[in-house]
Parts: sequence; structure tokens; C-alpha cells
Amino acid sequence: MRTLLALLSFIALLGCTEQTSTNTPLLFNATSESFDDMLSPDDPHFSVEERRIVLRVQAYLERSAQRSVDARYRVKQTNEGFEVFAIFIRGYSNGRPLTSPGGHVTLILHSDGNVIRYIPGE
Repeated sequence: MRTLLALLSFIALLGCTEQTSTNTPLLFNATSESFDDMLSPDDPHFSVEERRIVLRVQAYLERSAQRSVDARYRVKQTNEGFEVFAIFIRGYSNGRPLTSPGGHVTLILHSDGNVIRYIPGE
């Protein structure tokens, strides 16, 4: 009887230990993915034309959100003009950007910089 009581007490104590979460966190460290080709708007690796397009996209996003937007951008030239992929930065941890799932958009722009299509992240 004492053995059974001791065993039940031990099992009850095991149930009280802290459990590790298997849920995906809302924010994750951007270093877990490759963002080597994602650049800030003022990055010198952008050409003059790419920088002009990124600044147009940033202004468009800030007008839509009615607040300043912190994002990293990738620009590709297309037949229509440009495709810009933007990842929104939600904060920083030890100087590294934090993003969230679905926190990105793709914008298709005409060569003159006007937005043709807006594709939100999922």
C-alpha cells in the first residue's frame, strides 16, 4: 500500500513539472531563415533604379498602414516592370530582426513605379 501511494505521489509530481511548448511562436528569429538577399531601403547594394522602386513601395506601404513601416526588400525586374517582395520587421532581438509568419507582401509595379498588384502574405 505504501509503495502504491509513493508511486502515485511520484506520478503526480511528474505532472507538475514545466512542459516545453511545441507551439510555433508568434515571432521568430530571422536568422533561422536566409534573408541574405533581403535589404533595407538604404542599402548600397540596390541600384539607383531599385532604390527608387523600394522607396515607392515603402511609401505605398506606409500610406496603406498609416504608420511607418520597417521592412526588408528584394527587387526583381520583370516583363511588366518590377516585383518587390517585402518582409515586415516586428521588432529586434539582440540587434537581429524578428518577423512573423505571413508578415510579408509582394507588389508588382509598372516600370514607372506605379503599383499594379498587391499580394498579401499568408
